[in-house]
Parts: sequence; C-alpha cells; structure tokens
Amino acid sequence: MITVELKFPSGMFHATPWGRNVNEGVPEWPPSPYRLVRALYDTWKRKRPEWQDARVEPLLEALASEPPRFSLPPARASHTRSFLSENDRDVTRRQLVFDAFVVLNKESSIIIHWPKTELSDTQERDLDELLSVMNYLGRSESWVAAKLSHAADVAWNCVPVNDSNELNDTEIVQVACSLPKSAYASKPFMVQVSKKGKPTTLGWLDALAMSASDVLDLKLSEPPAFQSVMYLRPASCFDARQSPEAAKYEPKVNGVLYGIESKVLPPVTSTIEVSERIRRKLMGIHKRVVGDPRRVSPKFSGKDNDGKPLKGHRHAYIMPLDMNKDGLLDHLLIGCKDSFDLEELLALDRLRSIWQAGGRPDIQLVALEWGKMGEIIGTEPNTRLVSATPFLPPRHYRKARGEFGEWLKQEVAKAAEDHGLPKPVHISIMPRLISTRREIRWLEFRRNRKNENAQIGYGFELTFKEPVIAPVTLGMNAHFGLGLFVSE
Repeated sequence: MITVELKFPSGMFHATPWGRNVNEGVPEWPPSPYRLVRALYDTWKRKRPEWQDARVEPLLEALASEPPRFSLPPARASHTRSFLSENDRDVTRRQLVFDAFVVLNKESSIIIHWPKTELSDTQERDLDELLSVMNYLGRSESWVAAKLSHAADVAWNCVPVNDSNELNDTEIVQVACSLPKSAYASKPFMVQVSKKGKPTTLGWLDALAMSASDVLDLKLSEPPAFQSVMYLRPASCFDARQSPEAAKYEPKVNGVLYGIESKVLPPVTSTIEVSERIRRKLMGIHKRVVGDPRRVSPKFSGKDNDGKPLKGHRHAYIMPLDMNKDGLLDHLLIGCKDSFDLEELLALDRLRSIWQAGGRPDIQLVALEWGKMGEIIGTEPNTRLVSATPFLPPRHYRKARGEFGEWLKQEVAKAAEDHGLPKPVHISIMPRLISTRREIRWLEFRRNRKNENAQIGYGFELTFKEPVIAPVTLGMNAHFGLGLFVSE
C-alpha cells in the first residue's frame, strides 16, 4: 500500500475542479489524484530529467491503479474577486475573475491512501524523492510539502462511493482520477500524425501528460487518460472555525521609515519641533484607535499608567532625518526597543501628515518600510559615527567634575552605554554640522521642548572598536531626535 501526506505551508490550496469554470468560485476538495499524478510528472521532467521513463512510469502507474482514500482536515472555502484589465482602450473595462481556494491550518495534513498498491523499497525511495521536490499542487501560489507517510489508525472521511457503506452526513462530489494503464490499454487514444499517414497509438504516459491546449485543439471533452470518480466527503467539510489561538498574531516590527514630502521642507534645525508634533499626533491617533484616552500607548506617551516617565528607554524614538545632507529633513524614522503591537501599528499606519508653523504647507508622511530598527534604513554597521543633531548632556557641569572638554566626552560615553551601545574608544568634538549647502552651528538648532530651558548642544565624532548600527540618539531629548548620530 502507498500513503502520501500533503501539507500546505501557506494554509491555502488553490485549484479548480475538473469540469468547473474558475468564475464559479468552487474550490477543488479533496486535491484530485489526477492533479497529483500530473504534478509528479511535471516534477520529474523539471527536477529529475535524467531519470529514464522505465524508472518513473511504474510509480505513476501505481498511483493511477485505483482511486485512493482521503483523510481531510477541517477546512473553509473562500475566494477573492479581482477586476482585471481587458487591454481595451477604455481603461474602465474590467473583467471580474474569481480565485477560489480552500483554507486550512498550516500544520494540518491531508493523508491519501492507496490500499491495494505495492511498490518496492527502491521505488518508494524514488517516489518520496519526487514528492519532496514538488513545489506546488494546483495553482502556483498553492505551495505544498509532500512526502510518503506511514500514518496508522487514520479515519478515512472521503472515499469512493463504491468503497463505503459506513459514512454518515456526507455529500457526493466528482473527483478527477487517472485512468489505470490497463484500462487505457483496452481503448487507447489514436493520434493522426499526418494527413496521409495512419493513426498511431498514444502511449499511456504521453496521454497522462496531455496539456489542456492539446485537449482543446483535438476537440476532446476530456483527456484520454482521465476518469471522473464519484466520492463521498463530509457535508460539513467547509465548516471549520478559526480558533482564537490560531488567530493570534505577534508582530515583529519595531521600526517604521517614512518619507517626508512638502513644498517647503522643514530645516534640520527644527528637528525637535517636528518630533514633538509627531508625538502629539500619534498619541491622538492611538487614543481614537483604542477608544480610551487612559489607554494611550506608553511607547508614544513615554509615561506609565501612573503618569510617571518610563525608565530604560522603552518608549519610541522619533528621529527626523536629513539623508541627502542638504540641511532639510526628508525622512522620518520611528523606532522602539520593543515590538509595536497591532493597535500601535495601526496608529503608525494612520500617521499621514503634521502641520508647520508660520503658514508653511503641511508635511506629508509616506510610510516606506516596516521592519526591525537598524535594518530598514539600509546602512551598513560602522565603527565611526558623527553627530547630525546636537548632543545635550543629561547632567549639568560643575567644576568638581574635572576639565570641561573631558567631562563632555565622559557624558557621551556614559549616554552610549545607557542606550545599549559599547563604550567608544575615541571621542572628538565636531565644531559644527556640514551640509551640502552650508555649515550649521549647533546653536542654530532648537534644543528645548515646551516649558524647558534651552541648553547648549555639542557635536562629536565617535569611534568604536566594533561596528555599530546607526542611526542612534543619545543624551537629553534623545527620543525627540536630538543627539542623533549617523554613519560617517
């Protein structure tokens, strides 16, 4: 006997039953043995072309020798509707096309069993190898993982009508099966090679591989090596319900990169102003998403449920960026050490614009990439980072803390360690920011949030022993884009 196990890693099986039109929206279920045999033939020709016919034909002949039994897992029938262009001059002309498919658990298995068929050990190994390199079954998006199985104590809930007297609550369905070689030999298909020549017999293997276009060209109602078998399947085969646990989704996104668009782009010196407006806008959006002002995400507010500032830098970093170094902000990176949940991602997705002061046009924000911090920017790790916005020391200088320049460097090193970076091996002071348009003094930047006193900011060049991923922000107001360091 032969037993084959099929799994669909995408959780979907896309195929249309034989004799049905795709726009009827009816999915094939169970996967037809005729489709499986032809898929193995295709796999042989593409993946193992060096195998001779005598090696493969007995395998396909065994699978076509009898209609198999099925063990079908719980599933749902679904479909998509697409309006596809008809390549007409009238661009509004569209044709409605259905894509019907079966939805099942990604870990579920379909077991197919041929009880009266035997293969030698060598043939079983060959069949298992062909199954293992078969990419899809049905349409190309219907990925499959197939193998020989030795499953025992399986309940066969989909069997040929003639083989069952025990199944209850069933329905009849036509299933496409391959015609056994012996049955085909009794009435082979004759092919007219030329107008003057005599018809020749088409071999069973060639008849099995006949394409749909050949069937249409020959004006046949069905392929010559095809038979339709009536099966009984559970009447409730499409009544599966998704469990809450299966619906659980844990996003792994902790960074979003936006493009900044405006007729008047904001200058890099207004980094903290832009960041503050983005934070307020995000908090307002998230409040509407969750429907409760008391549940605004701590990642956006920076405060816990008691209104106290979060510790450990666990809230979002809002980093406006000047990626072409022309002195104007053109990108925005929002990231966090922890992954964003679904409601937070929804708020980030709805972040589309912020206003500008002085009558300047609004800033439009276009989400470009979602992913992990440090990967979505696309910069390579670097051992040297330079300031792009001024660094503000978290503490005030006192004479007892030593020479001022050395104290500044110690503050930068301490801030790097506080934010999870290694300690720099060398720190040098940068007097100003160099852009393609002009040199910008650190004093030109706004360096305080509302109700804060402005502090003097400084620029640095940091050298690390091992490459680090940039951009990073350090020091006071690091979560609002100040203390930004980028790869040199």
